[in-house]
Amino acid sequence: MLKALDAEGVDTFALSRQAVATCTRHSLSARIKPVEADLSASRLDWSPPSDSPHIIIHLAFDRMSSGDSPHGAEINNRITRNVLGLCRASKGSSIVNASSTSVYGKPEGGMVSTETAPISPSEYGASKLLAEQLLAEAPEVASVFSVRLPAVLGRGAHPENWLVRMAQRLIQNKDLTYSSPDFKFNNAVLATDVAKFFVKLAVTSHLPPDVRVPIGSTSGPCLAEILHQMRSDLDSKSRLKTSPANQPPFGIDNSAAKKLGYRPRSIMETIRQFTRDFAQGA
Repeated sequence: MLKALDAEGVDTFALSRQAVATCTRHSLSARIKPVEADLSASRLDWSPPSDSPHIIIHLAFDRMSSGDSPHGAEINNRITRNVLGLCRASKGSSIVNASSTSVYGKPEGGMVSTETAPISPSEYGASKLLAEQLLAEAPEVASVFSVRLPAVLGRGAHPENWLVRMAQRLIQNKDLTYSSPDFKFNNAVLATDVAKFFVKLAVTSHLPPDVRVPIGSTSGPCLAEILHQMRSDLDSKSRLKTSPANQPPFGIDNSAAKKLGYRPRSIMETIRQFTRDFAQGA
């Protein structure tokens, strides 16, 4: 994301616990200013140096250590409150918010869209949904654009992502069991594509006041073809087996996001880029 903002020429404050190391590692220019800060702390001792409006790209959410738990929900609520504090300090800021398709919980198959109602989301999904609502209802926020992300793939992808776990088993030549082989799977995006979309939104003159859209890749081959391609790309000797599905699979309807400038790539292109990156980093 920071590399995309730097390439676009956007002056940016980069807030994270390892901001300096991140900026150094990616050789970012002086327009990216690192701020060492813990957004999950009970209080954030930093505010923008001016009271003019900013665009805040909100990527901070905890999943690594606490996952789906009440403790994780509390951490993420503190993060949301601190982001709102940044909005108050900068008077009328807009937010591009990284949400998640986990807000949908357990949809009854088909395609999820902006009209799909959440059904029994996990603790993590409920935290994401609450963050969307708090940001959208806060008087200090001029507008909030929540992008509901599926599995985000790339170097450093979350180890709990289903495709990351499948790739790990394939590269270790372990048997792989999956369900819904004929499903037209598109529930994954590359981190670089997410970054392009977020930067496009960040430099937009006027964001709508409250938008919540899911994004994914474009549908293509069935899941069986995708996993066989992954096995081939990773030079794996794993055996692929199918099992009955516990619940109906669902895909992503990109139509609302495309109207707002999102340009999805094909799921097979997404997967093949992921396997190339994964093989290099394994």
